[in-house]
Amino acid sequence: MRVLCLALLFVLSIGGLGHRASGGVLNASARPSVQRAPYAGPIVDTHAHLEAESGVTIDTFLALYDQVGVKGGWMMGLPWMLATDAWERYPDRVVPFLAEEYTETVAPQSVYVNHAALDDLLAGGYGRGLGEMILRHSPFRLAGGYSAGATHVPADHPSLLPAYALAGKYGLPVVVHQEAAFADELERALRSAPDTQFVWAHVGHGPAGTARSLLARYPNLHADLSARTPWLGPGTVLTRLDGTLQPEWAALLSEFPDRFTIGLDMFAPQHYRPDHVRNTVQYYRGLLGQLDPTAAEAIAYRNAERLAPFRLPE
Repeated sequence: MRVLCLALLFVLSIGGLGHRASGGVLNASARPSVQRAPYAGPIVDTHAHLEAESGVTIDTFLALYDQVGVKGGWMMGLPWMLATDAWERYPDRVVPFLAEEYTETVAPQSVYVNHAALDDLLAGGYGRGLGEMILRHSPFRLAGGYSAGATHVPADHPSLLPAYALAGKYGLPVVVHQEAAFADELERALRSAPDTQFVWAHVGHGPAGTARSLLARYPNLHADLSARTPWLGPGTVLTRLDGTLQPEWAALLSEFPDRFTIGLDMFAPQHYRPDHVRNTVQYYRGLLGQLDPTAAEAIAYRNAERLAPFRLPE
C-alpha cells in the first residue's frame, strides 16, 4: 500500500535518502561489460544542493569536484539567487535551478505556484531548470542527526501543472522527487506536460521494472541515479556486493542509455568531506565502467549537457 512508503523511516550509518531523492539511439552499443576498467571521463552532477544554511559555497563545491574529475553541476539554489550568482561566476561549470524549501513546494510563497513570477524568472534566464521539487518524500534520518519528515505533495498537484508547462515553454528540465509507490501521479504529470523534460530524482527509489514501464511509455521522462549508493540510500543500491551492476539495472541502463544522469546529492554536513565525495564518484565510475563507453559517456555527462547545457549569461 502507499501508506507503506510514507511510513518507512530510514536509519542509516553514514548517509540517507536523497534530499528532501525512448530506449534511445545508443541501445545497440550499450551492452554491459564487467571486465572494463572504471569510467575515467567527465561527469556532470545533476543533483547538487547549494543552500545558504549549509554554509557550503560554490567554491567549496567546485574544489570538491576538481578532486574527482567532475566537470560541473546543476545547482539547486536555496534561495535560488545563490545558484544564479554561482552561474554568473562560473558559467562553464554551473547550471542554475530554481528550488524551494523541503516543505514549501506548494506553499503560498513558492515560486512554483506563482506562475507570473516564475514566467518572468525563466524568461530572464535566472534559472535553467526547476527543482529539486519535493513531492512525495519518505521520512529519513542520518547518523549525524540530520532528519526530515515525510512530504505529501502529489506530482500532479493542480498548482504545479502550470509550472511544468512553463518549463516546457522555455525548454528547461524539471527535477522531481516522487517516490515510486506514487508512479500513477507522476504519469499524470508527464501526460499534462508532454513538451517538458522531467528528471525523476533517484529513479523514485523504486525497482528497475517500474522505471522501465514509465521510460518506455513517456519519452519526456529521464531519471538521475543519485542517492542509490552504499552510503546514501543503501537499501536501493544499484550494484551487488562485488561491485557489479544488479542484472536488472544493467539491462535497464543498456536499454535506455540516453535517459539517465549521474547525481551526487550532497546536502548534509558529512557529504562535503573529500572522502565521501571520492567514494561516491568512484562508485559511479565503477558502475559506468561496466557499460559500453558510448553509453557510459551519455549517462556520465552528455545527457546532462543536452538537457541543461552550460551556457554563458546573455
